[in-house]
Amino acid sequence: MKEDHLHKIVADEVPFGITLATAVAAKLNLGTSLRYAHRDYCGMGILYCEGFYYYGEVWDGYLEPSLSFESDKAFIDWLTMQSPASLRRQNDGDFYCGNQVITRQTLQVFIQQTPSFPDGCFFLYQQLKGKG
Repeated sequence: MKEDHLHKIVADEVPFGITLATAVAAKLNLGTSLRYAHRDYCGMGILYCEGFYYYGEVWDGYLEPSLSFESDKAFIDWLTMQSPASLRRQNDGDFYCGNQVITRQTLQVFIQQTPSFPDGCFFLYQQLKGKG
């Protein structure tokens, strides 16, 4: 089952494009976040907080940023060029490869649905503040 799912991700090398990337940025600017929220490893997520976009692993519902973008343009430019294949985490080990990663379908569902976890900015702010 995982191999079929991973094969679909690897095969999709078409970049997300400007239209989808812009729609995701607009949705994030509303205060939503794109991430799963359950116990332990929750996959990869994206959120917008106090003028920055963050992309990274989510653990126990909390995003741990690995990339940050200081402007709409920087984030949109980055996401425009990404694809399911580029975000599959191919070199991060078997557990992470294809496990709850950002896909085209994930982004499309995200921009169409109401947020289920809208307070991600507060949690990220608390995490960053605690590390500073």
